[in-house]
Amino acid sequence: ELVELHGPEVVLRLSGAFWHRRETVLGRAAMYINARIPEVLEVNVEDPSELEDVELIVDEDTGEVLEERSKQSPDFNGDRATMTYQGADPDMRGPFPQGTGGLRPGGSMINPA
Repeated sequence: ELVELHGPEVVLRLSGAFWHRRETVLGRAAMYINARIPEVLEVNVEDPSELEDVELIVDEDTGEVLEERSKQSPDFNGDRATMTYQGADPDMRGPFPQGTGGLRPGGSMINPA
């Protein structure tokens, strides 16, 4: 959600649950905004706690952490857990592996069949 557009700075509010880490969501939102509005130099969140993937439920009297609630959406098909278990970063997920095809490093414009 757009909170403020002040000169070259954009302030967003991240609410809801995301499959990716919240830092990744902010980074991708920043790339999207910058592609549409090249004059934007910074994309920030309204409150730095919005970038935390875990919400701590704390006892008001003792200050003890009672529970940690995930802010991520449910992993309904197990992809995120499987990728993490296998040592792959789920935030790098995409249809094409890194460095294949096109003008990417390690890729080639010529794809022999």
